[in-house]
Amino acid sequence: MSVYHQNKENHLKMIYRNNVVIAKDGDRLIVVHSKRTIKPLLPFEITKEVFEQWNRRDSRIDITYTPYKELFDGIGGQRDLIIITNFDDIEFKEN
Repeated sequence: MSVYHQNKENHLKMIYRNNVVIAKDGDRLIVVHSKRTIKPLLPFEITKEVFEQWNRRDSRIDITYTPYKELFDGIGGQRDLIIITNFDDIEFKEN
């Protein structure tokens, strides 16, 4: 199995197991998968404080070690992202 195929398989497993998957771009935290958010649309950036609050509310959050730019290379990875600085600005669907 190629390294690319293995990395892709690991990402799929991470998505199935977790409610939220975050990629890093330097010091930036970028939400690339969320099962419960409605707004803003994915991907979006969050601050460390928002991450910590989200992590306290939901234990099924994971950070991928594949850089954000590699995950979204060629499909708009360079676009400007919405930056969420207040956890209450995230809209969640009801369970």
